Amino acid sequence: MNVTACRLRALREESKMSQQAVADFLGITRTAYNKYESGVIKPVRKLNELAALFGVSADYILGINENLDEQNSVNPHDHNQVKKYLSLSTDGKDIVDIMLDAIYERERKSPKVETLPDSDCSK
Repeated sequence: MNVTACRLRALREESKMSQQAVADFLGITRTAYNKYESGVIKPVRKLNELAALFGVSADYILGINENLDEQNSVNPHDHNQVKKYLSLSTDGKDIVDIMLDAIYERERKSPKVETLPDSDCSK
């Protein structure tokens, strides 16, 4: 087994997740995810999602960097939010997906306006 496959399996087991739960999160079949863990294929298209799910960097998963502690690229809050999402029922996930898509589209379409601190213009 290659480094990527070994790390994916270890990360999944440490997270106490099934292959099916990871596959569901990624939007792929369990069989497809199993190919990542068995080293048949590398998770090129799903690498960033896996890194976010497990709270590590893509470089760590690929074996480019060895130190897990220094490679934590997802802050603890975001990592916990992903874990909460994974524990939801299908209906719960559907609701979160709808809300997230709506908020994302609203913020993507609205221009970012920076506000300047109030200043006393009467001088």
